[in-house]
Amino acid sequence: QDWCSTTDLMAKTANGQDTIYMHPLPADISGVSCEHGEVMADVFDMHRVGMYKEASYKPYAIAAMIFLQKVKDPVATLAALEAAAKPRWNQA
Repeated sequence: QDWCSTTDLMAKTANGQDTIYMHPLPADISGVSCEHGEVMADVFDMHRVGMYKEASYKPYAIAAMIFLQKVKDPVATLAALEAAAKPRWNQA
């Protein structure tokens, strides 16, 4: 690999050290999860909270993509589900 997000690289962006590093996770962290990763540990740690929040949306994005591939008319399908007003999950 010929690149890695470092503090020096982040400093070269328009916002300098205020630039936000985002990644959908999992990430290859140099010296932590692998020898030569895509991000240095200090950059990853500095932006951990934002990345974890971003990654928390991943299951919903995947579910939406699956839904869009499975139904012919997603708008009509969602409208029908809403109109039925039935619970769509089992509650314990």
